[in-house]
Amino acid sequence: MSFASRLGALTRELAEVLASPSVQADSSRLDRISQAALRSLKTHTFLQTNHFEVENVLDGLDERFRINNRDDLADALRERLVALNSDSAKWHPEILHLLLELSDQPTFKSKLSDLELLGHCNTAPVTILRWEDIAKEDGWDEDGHLWQNVIYSDESEDEQEPIVESEATSLYGDGDGDHAMSVAESFITYTEDSNTLEQVKTAQRWRTQLPTEATTRHTRKVAVSEIQVIRDALFMLQGLDCTLFTRSCAAIPSFQLENMEWEPYRAMMQSFTDFGNRLRTLRLFVGQRQDVPHLQAFQDCISDRLRKLDHNISGLQTRLAAPAMTAVLSLVRIKAELTPWLQPLHALANIVSAIEPEPQPRPFRYLELVFDEACVAQLSGKTELYEFLARIFAECFRVYLRPIRLWMDEGKLLSASDLFFVAEISSNTPLGKTWQDRYHLRRTPDGTLHAPAFLRTAIGNIYNAGKNIILLKLLGKYDAAVSLKSRIEPPLDYETICPAGQELVPFAELFDIAFDRWIQSKYRATSTTLKNTLFDDWGLLSTLDTLHGIYLMSDGSASSTFSASMFTKLDSLQTDWSDRYTLTAAAQDSFSAIDPGRLIVTVSANLLNTPVVQARNSVRTVLAGIAINYRLPWPLQMIFNDTSMHHYQSLFTLLLQFKRATHALQSARILDNYWTDHDNWNARAIFYAARSKLLWFCTTVQTYLTTLVLTPIETQLRRDLNSSHDMDELISTHEEALKAMVGQACLGGRLTPIKESILNMLDLSLKLERIRSGTVDTKEHHGKSYRDRLTDIKVEVDRQVRFIWSGLRSVSRATSDAESAKWDMLADMLQAGDVNTS
Repeated sequence: MSFASRLGALTRELAEVLASPSVQADSSRLDRISQAALRSLKTHTFLQTNHFEVENVLDGLDERFRINNRDDLADALRERLVALNSDSAKWHPEILHLLLELSDQPTFKSKLSDLELLGHCNTAPVTILRWEDIAKEDGWDEDGHLWQNVIYSDESEDEQEPIVESEATSLYGDGDGDHAMSVAESFITYTEDSNTLEQVKTAQRWRTQLPTEATTRHTRKVAVSEIQVIRDALFMLQGLDCTLFTRSCAAIPSFQLENMEWEPYRAMMQSFTDFGNRLRTLRLFVGQRQDVPHLQAFQDCISDRLRKLDHNISGLQTRLAAPAMTAVLSLVRIKAELTPWLQPLHALANIVSAIEPEPQPRPFRYLELVFDEACVAQLSGKTELYEFLARIFAECFRVYLRPIRLWMDEGKLLSASDLFFVAEISSNTPLGKTWQDRYHLRRTPDGTLHAPAFLRTAIGNIYNAGKNIILLKLLGKYDAAVSLKSRIEPPLDYETICPAGQELVPFAELFDIAFDRWIQSKYRATSTTLKNTLFDDWGLLSTLDTLHGIYLMSDGSASSTFSASMFTKLDSLQTDWSDRYTLTAAAQDSFSAIDPGRLIVTVSANLLNTPVVQARNSVRTVLAGIAINYRLPWPLQMIFNDTSMHHYQSLFTLLLQFKRATHALQSARILDNYWTDHDNWNARAIFYAARSKLLWFCTTVQTYLTTLVLTPIETQLRRDLNSSHDMDELISTHEEALKAMVGQACLGGRLTPIKESILNMLDLSLKLERIRSGTVDTKEHHGKSYRDRLTDIKVEVDRQVRFIWSGLRSVSRATSDAESAKWDMLADMLQAGDVNTS
């Protein structure tokens, strides 16, 4: 048959199979569908599979296996491809291409052990049992009378009887001994001791016996032997149905132990009921569906302990059923043997019972209670119970540790991360705020951390370890960190948490030590790598020098050049003095050693509407509106954050204001006015006295800021940064140093009146210069003479100085910290130079 005819027949058959019943009934329609399908198949444009492409894909799959550390799978694939090439066939590329199309993540879902299932089975085939073989074995294959109908009526003829006899004879009587033993009837046995069954029935008759009612109308109890009570009690503890206890483990009051009064029997049965209720609580909890992994682990721990209990009870039942020696049965003895096995389980039942009434228990509440109960058991001296609970805690905690390990090792959060105490706020956080704002610690509605209480001392390190990994990945240093922490992490099993010889150490302390050792094995390496990256690759200390040179004016030459160009324009009343482009250009020219693209000067909006005369006459709002912005690399923005930069700007403003006052006071020179001073010597003396006092004040405060505040704190800051261990220490160290600078520079909230008085002194410096140069407004002096105006300034200067040092003295005595000690030093310096002090 030609290929075209075979293709047509196959297409017709395919159309018949796939078509609906209504189409199959219409032969003409089915013909049209078949012809259309046949034309499509004949005119298709698909070529034969490219075997070179298949080989490339297989080579890529081999390489992918090896990259993902699946060398065993790659070797197995290569071995079978070589074997396949040795016996090549025409359709091998198509078959391989089909297998590749059907594959689904072979790198991760393939198991090498599945290849063993492809082996040939060498076992002998199972022989099928047939009736013919049975007939030959039993000897009735040639019996022609076997399948004849037997008439059992009285009218049956006599000649039929031999047929039945011959049938019976052929079945049971004619064969030899071996043949007779192979029939079914030969396996029926008849007991010779018929009394045993009756004894068993008599012994168990109490189970169906109903209590009778006495003449006194009190219900009589069914007497039960002690062995039966023990048997049913053990069944009940194993969770099995029994007669003496209900399914809820309550003792049925219709029965009573023979030879025992009702009250002691009821008390004994109540104790077993209590045992059963606690075990029933555990069995019901184990049977519940739990989706939280560490709760599943807790269920598994309980199930394992219940299995051990059932095994012990089975051993006890074996001893009772087949005693090795003469023993006296005693319900009290059985209870005493059961108590040590049941007490640890009772502790677990109390934990489960304590959780169930809570409306919305936290998923890690079980861990907290097991941890607390282990601590209490240790303090109570219950060594066996303590070890029992501590082992369960260690097993459950290893499962709870999985999201912690994933976060600390890879910086990843599980999709269902509501159970974890770290959550991602937004993945679109700016890079410079990754450390502070991208992640946060989840809290409960009452403000506590969403984490077990025994972990709260270590949460900070766990939280930071994951953020370290995130930053190292962003900085391209993750591989270096992984190589440093490649050593095996210490285990967290019971033997590690509670080592031998440390039985007197509190369990909480033992856990903290072991868990901190586990955390540090991961945290220290990543923190060290991140710190070295910031110091070496991103120049943290050199950037700190740059910031101090700009904002703290440690580069005095550059700062003076920048401020002098601005003050000259102010004094000459140039309206473009506040142009931000001009100021930016001046700053970039002054700080030439800094990358000019990172330095920008901004001016506040309200400063643009301030008259230039008013800007010249005050250091308060005008200079506070001048801000220098140094654009930091994003990794360093996490350390030099917005809070720190705000402190830098406050210090820069204060130092700029002092430079403005000093610039105004130094514009007047004594030798320039030497010959004209004789004409009005008294007024000039007052001027020089006020100017000297103001210069002394500015110089004293600047000396205090430089030698006692900025330089010591900056030196200590460098030492602290070098000794810091992680990002939080770097950030907090820098923030605390800037906060100390601001506080000791009298810029804090407690010294607001002192700060305002200092600014008044600086404004008096500007006013003194205006009076000297004759540019003071007539409304400002109210018709006073030149000498009177100078006298007023002199008096005000003395008053302000006295107020400043006396206020600093009072505040420093009211507090006792590092800032108050510095304020007291500044007060001593100002008081020593105040010649008018009485």
